[in-house]
Amino acid sequence: MSPKGPVLRVAAVLAAAAVLTACVSTAPAPPASIAPSSPIDAAVEAGSRLCSCRIGVAARHIESGLAYDRRADEPFEAASVIKIAVLTEAMALVREGRVDLAERWTLTPGNKASESGWLKLFDPGLAPTWNDLVTLMIGPSDNTATNAWIERLGIETINARMGSLGFANVRLLSVLPWLDPTVPGPRWTGLRFGVATPGEVALWFSRVATGDLLDEDASRRIFRYLDTAPSRVRLARRFSSAALWAGKTGTMSGVRNDAGILRTGKGRFVLVVFTDASPGGNETSPIHPAVAAMGDIARAIVDEWSRNLPDVGEPK
Repeated sequence: MSPKGPVLRVAAVLAAAAVLTACVSTAPAPPASIAPSSPIDAAVEAGSRLCSCRIGVAARHIESGLAYDRRADEPFEAASVIKIAVLTEAMALVREGRVDLAERWTLTPGNKASESGWLKLFDPGLAPTWNDLVTLMIGPSDNTATNAWIERLGIETINARMGSLGFANVRLLSVLPWLDPTVPGPRWTGLRFGVATPGEVALWFSRVATGDLLDEDASRRIFRYLDTAPSRVRLARRFSSAALWAGKTGTMSGVRNDAGILRTGKGRFVLVVFTDASPGGNETSPIHPAVAAMGDIARAIVDEWSRNLPDVGEPK
């Protein structure tokens, strides 16, 4: 048998192997930008699928400087979270000596607002202090108390103050609808109450936490209002009572928002989640998909960051 046959066959095999090796070595690497989602990203993506809605997230850890943002610079309907702008201007005027919180305001049939709150249920003639009205505006989110403050302060003045403090994208747009006993049902169709970005709301809460909003005394006052009867149904829903929560919710048709400061043994977490375009359902239900998504996102952020954070002691 001629040796040329085996030699040719070996040469052919070696050539084929060389081609295969070249193909493997020159195959393009996966794009560097494609990486597995972090647990936080995964929670946000799962939450968006769960509620079929747009979700904006801004989170900060005060002590370490950790931060997370998703659609944080996009504007959302703020709903009652915009009441933090009213609170800011009110405390600024208290600081300047132009508002006395001990003065009293009188409830009348004509100054009751619709929807959330207790004041609309009370008899005319009730005279709560302006301090009472702040407490009612933030904790129970009373709309009558809110309108009283907006009418006293003025929408343009409130927005100018927020702009001067670096919150140009947190803007109050209107008073809330007044109560009309002759009209059945809510009168909120087409209402735009306020607009805000999650990122600027997170900055606002961060400055409250560090005592840097207006001044240290005003920041403490603001924090006390946020810490009085805050709802734990949304962002704080998956944390035990050992984790302290101070914050402000907002709810309108298709909109569920929450923002605040969670204090744990790992420090202070500023958490802001805004949602819109949610499908129908009970607006206040704690099992609404958008509300459930908020709790899952907050839990993912705190768990992921806490793994590498030092203990700072009992929360206060």
